[in-house]
Amino acid sequence: MKNMVYLYMMLFFLVACDKEDPTPTPPVILPKIFEKIWSTRIYEAPLENVGSDNAYIYKDWYLVPGGHGSNFDPSLYAFDTKTGKLAWKWTQSGKYQEPGYNLVGKDNILILSDSDGILAFDIETQQLLWEHIHTEPINYLGLVGQLPIYGDYVYKNLSFNNFYGPACMVRYHLETGKEERLYTFPIEPDGKSPNLSPPAFWVSPDSGDTLMIVVNGRERVDLAPEESPTNLVAYNLSKRKIEWTLEEYTPWGTNKGYPPAVYNNTVMVAGDWSIYGVDILTGTVKWRTQFPNLLWLGNFTTTKHLVVGDKVFVNSGLYSVACLNAETGTIIWHNKNAAANCSPNMLYNDDMLIIGSFGLGSVVIMDGLNGNVIHSERGERTYYTDVLYDKATDMYFVQDFAQAVGFKINKPK
Repeated sequence: MKNMVYLYMMLFFLVACDKEDPTPTPPVILPKIFEKIWSTRIYEAPLENVGSDNAYIYKDWYLVPGGHGSNFDPSLYAFDTKTGKLAWKWTQSGKYQEPGYNLVGKDNILILSDSDGILAFDIETQQLLWEHIHTEPINYLGLVGQLPIYGDYVYKNLSFNNFYGPACMVRYHLETGKEERLYTFPIEPDGKSPNLSPPAFWVSPDSGDTLMIVVNGRERVDLAPEESPTNLVAYNLSKRKIEWTLEEYTPWGTNKGYPPAVYNNTVMVAGDWSIYGVDILTGTVKWRTQFPNLLWLGNFTTTKHLVVGDKVFVNSGLYSVACLNAETGTIIWHNKNAAANCSPNMLYNDDMLIIGSFGLGSVVIMDGLNGNVIHSERGERTYYTDVLYDKATDMYFVQDFAQAVGFKINKPK
């Protein structure tokens, strides 16, 4: 019996020793949230350079203007969206000869503009369509800000006498460049000069009239911002007259660089650490949402409000990003430490709010539903421009002070 026990024990050990080791489970490698696909040097100069905050996508091209700093370059670069290779370069041949700090487009027509002038470029033919130099024949400067395209026109505000004179709302026909001066705001009796934001547009469902809504920051060189109350003005583009003026809706001179935002019959505009909702029909304040704990610095001055559905996203300029109900002004979420000094335009895609943050030198990816930061990716030389999205390639694009970058976002499940 004892021998049988020993036999069984030996057999057990032999079988156990002969058993193969289990195959280890390979580690799960998750894709990077910010997946860089390509990066290409933009500028031919050896140093870093400052370009436009804006860019444009047309067909297979990511279009970027040349540098504005010490390596001045009045050119336009077209990079292949899939590979990042330079497809072509166009250097201005007319009188304007500026890189164009503001860049906007509609279909194949691209508009380059700054305080010195404005031009239109046909992307298909790679030819100059038209140009205007603002010093001819009258000495005036165009306020640098986001230029809106509405219908067949691009709209720009011009301030005469180096911002110490009247200001005029002007539009240019996209194809012909014909300039049309719509309305001039005069200097006020006490010496305050008008300083206009780019316009927002709203069409009346009843009359069909189009309203242009602008912020008028009334300034005087010897007055501080707290002594420069701001108006909100609705101009009837169809009837060529002022429809209403909301006098001194804020006592501070703020939020003139970007247009108001429109949702249904509400126009939303910032000022004195608040977002205001104004009735477009009457020019009366419907609601005001205050952010009293913001730092006492220029607020809501770097980034355009973004309306998505019934929500409006706002960036105060210093870290704070918030989402409001556009109908009531109720705060849905407020992230006080998200992204600093954001680029002019935020992007919303796949329930993500995507921001180029110059203050952080990063692309900041936020959950658009709750305001949490999903990921923040710092650029090698500081990301600082608008982030654009191309549906055809499912890719995003941004720039730093030397490179154009194409990347994908692998959103966590």
